[in-house]
Amino acid sequence: MRKVINGKTYRTHTAQLIVTLPSPFPKTDNKWHETRLYRNQRGAYFLAGEGGASSRWAKITPSGAIAGEGIEPISKDEALAYAKYAGLSLNRFARAGFEPVEGH
Repeated sequence: MRKVINGKTYRTHTAQLIVTLPSPFPKTDNKWHETRLYRNQRGAYFLAGEGGASSRWAKITPSGAIAGEGIEPISKDEALAYAKYAGLSLNRFARAGFEPVEGH
């Protein structure tokens, strides 16, 4: 997936996949999503994913929401919070560019 946002290009195929965030919903649920946390070569973090009509990745059409996909740039602090939520291992934590965090 590739998207240009505010003049910056985000590409999932060249970025480092840090972790896939768990979805609490089954794939048959409209709230289901598959969201992945990435870091690009310049050190910018972003989310990329796909999901159902009631997920963060839904697309709004004239006839209502439908399943969709997308890319969303996020701050390092937001990326850190997502990494903690996903239970990232200490080894992967360091490789993802995060400083060691107490209790993790």
